Amino acid sequence: MTSLATAQPFVLGPEEGEPYWFVGTLTIIKATGETTDGSFSMVEQLAPPGISPPLHVHHEDDELFYVLEGTVEFQVGDDRLTAGPGSTVYGPHGVPHTYLTTTEARMLVVTHEPGFEGMFAEVGRPAESWTIPEEPPSEAEIERIHEVADEYGFELLGPPLELEDRSATES
Repeated sequence: MTSLATAQPFVLGPEEGEPYWFVGTLTIIKATGETTDGSFSMVEQLAPPGISPPLHVHHEDDELFYVLEGTVEFQVGDDRLTAGPGSTVYGPHGVPHTYLTTTEARMLVVTHEPGFEGMFAEVGRPAESWTIPEEPPSEAEIERIHEVADEYGFELLGPPLELEDRSATES
């Protein structure tokens, strides 16, 4: 019996992959559509407290978040979920979502369909070290996300979450 798969097995160590400083995070591209034969992509993100992408929706891509360290608050549709180490959060395409790191956090983000990982490289800049950048997200980065949203199949719907927003939505 012959295999139809064309992807080749690979292993990346803890400080391997393509590291970018992206909107206040260290984002490491670990798997791409090319390396997985079009199956999925995966990035690892290290983020300080207070990082939140704008509320957005992916029109084709499903996202799966796996929290390795820290605490992350997710908004998926109308649901507000708190996720700690070992938690998995699923964001299906067509459902608005965002998250907020309430502590320093490290998580894996798997995207199906692949290709979205290119946005991190296009908007971010190659990381100078394997650390969270010291500078906060720049206006230019945020503006660039708005410019590439259509190209990467997502739509920005609202502002990011803020640490102060937590108590207002928990009641």
